[in-house]
Formats: sequence, structure tokens, C-alpha cells
Amino acid sequence: MLGGISANCFPAVRPDSSPGWWWGLAGEGSAIDPEHYCIIGIDFAADESGETAPSTFDQARVLAAALDAIGIEQPVRIVGASYGGMVALALAEIEPQRIARLAVIGAADAPHPAATAARELQRRVVALGIDAGRGEEALAIARGMAMLTYRTPQEFAVRFDGGIVDSYPAACSAPGGYLRARGEAFLSVMSPRRFLSLSASIDRHRVHPERITSPTLLIGADSDQLAFPEQLRALHAALGDRAELHLLDSLFGHDMFLKEAERVGRIVAPFLGGD
Repeated sequence: MLGGISANCFPAVRPDSSPGWWWGLAGEGSAIDPEHYCIIGIDFAADESGETAPSTFDQARVLAAALDAIGIEQPVRIVGASYGGMVALALAEIEPQRIARLAVIGAADAPHPAATAARELQRRVVALGIDAGRGEEALAIARGMAMLTYRTPQEFAVRFDGGIVDSYPAACSAPGGYLRARGEAFLSVMSPRRFLSLSASIDRHRVHPERITSPTLLIGADSDQLAFPEQLRALHAALGDRAELHLLDSLFGHDMFLKEAERVGRIVAPFLGGD
């Protein structure tokens, strides 16, 4: 089970027995239940200096090495979302014999130009912050910027009032307070230089769908502003009859795979259970 760049190797349950980052899809009584599956997660490889970005093919080779290291010889079922979906697609291209079934959520064969532009601005903010000796503050701001692409304007309209009431130009708005909180929380799982490496890795991603032969499930949100529905439709068409596509209506955009994990599980479960 592979998630976004901030995911870790505990999708179902953490060492302290608290829920993992993909609880609701994985865990006791969920679609991916440890009673029926050996659940494997990894920490993504990155250049901790922030100087280089691995490709998703590099990341796929790390995953293959991890499977070898723990003695997994049979083909596996992979569920990958966001960056993890990109890595899963890369593994399916270069080592198809390792994959029995491939479920990809919120990821396409290449980054969308609008998404690349948004991430480039985030990286510029972080790089400026590092140069100024304020890397963590810059990363928190960049994460807030990213949340605007993970979620939807419709969700913000439901949750918050717009505008500011203070004459001070840097006054914090209601939605701004939420973004600041999410940015501060991000610092517990990500460093500025690691972020530069993994964010750029997303924009290095590009696979060749015609080389992917695994049975593939594609799931997306109609409101996703990073992996756009038209990208998933194009990937589905390129994969042909070896793939199925589900586009879900969701208030949560790209974060649908986390916010509606049980709903995703109702689609993933029968697919993973197939021959």
C-alpha cells in the first residue's frame, strides 16, 4: 500500500497500535484486512539534501528491492494513491512479473501542466526559505498552498467564511487558519529538503501505458485538481480492456482517497479479490 509523499510504512496500524495513515481502507474489518492480507508499506526514498529528485522508476526499483529483502517472491497486489500510484505504475512497466493486480487512485501516467506549475511555485517558496534560514516556515506555507490543490473550492465554501475583518494586511482568515494548521502539522513528517526531492520526483514521473499489462483498477475524483478526470480517462483508454475506471463525485478532490477511504474500499475489495 503506497500513498502520497508524506505517507509512511504504516498504512493500517502504527507500532503504538494507533490507526495508520490509510485507516478505513486498511485495518481490521476494512477492505484490506490483515486477517486476509499481508500488508506491506514503505518509506519513500529521497535525497535528504534536496539536491536531486529520484524518478518514479527509481522509486519502483527501491520497492522491488524491499520486496526481495523480505522474501516476497510471488506477484503482489498493489494499491497506490497519488505519488504511490505513480510508483505503482512505474513498477508495473519495468517489472510486470511482480504484480498480480494493480489499483491506482488519483494518479495518471504523467503530471498535468497545471499541477506541475503549482508544485514548482511551492518548491520555489521552500528554496527561498532555506536560503533565508527559514526553511520550516517556508515549508509550512508551501503545504498550505498545496492544500488548495488537494481539496476543492466547494469544500472551502462549506467549511469557512471568506474575507478578513482586520485592517492588518497579514491578518489570518478562517480558511487561512486552517491552512496554517495543516502546514505546521506537515513539519512533523517532512523536512524542507526532503520535500524538494519528492515534490520534484512527482514532476519527473512519466510512464508508457502501452507497456503495462497488469489487470488495473483506476479510481479518481471528478473534482481532483492534480490528477484530472480527463487524464484518467486517457490512461484508461491507453490501457484498454485490461483496465477498469471509476470516477467518483467527491467534495474532497485529490484527498478523496483519504477522506472517503471506506467508499474507495468498496470498489477496491472485489478487484483485489479477483483471480
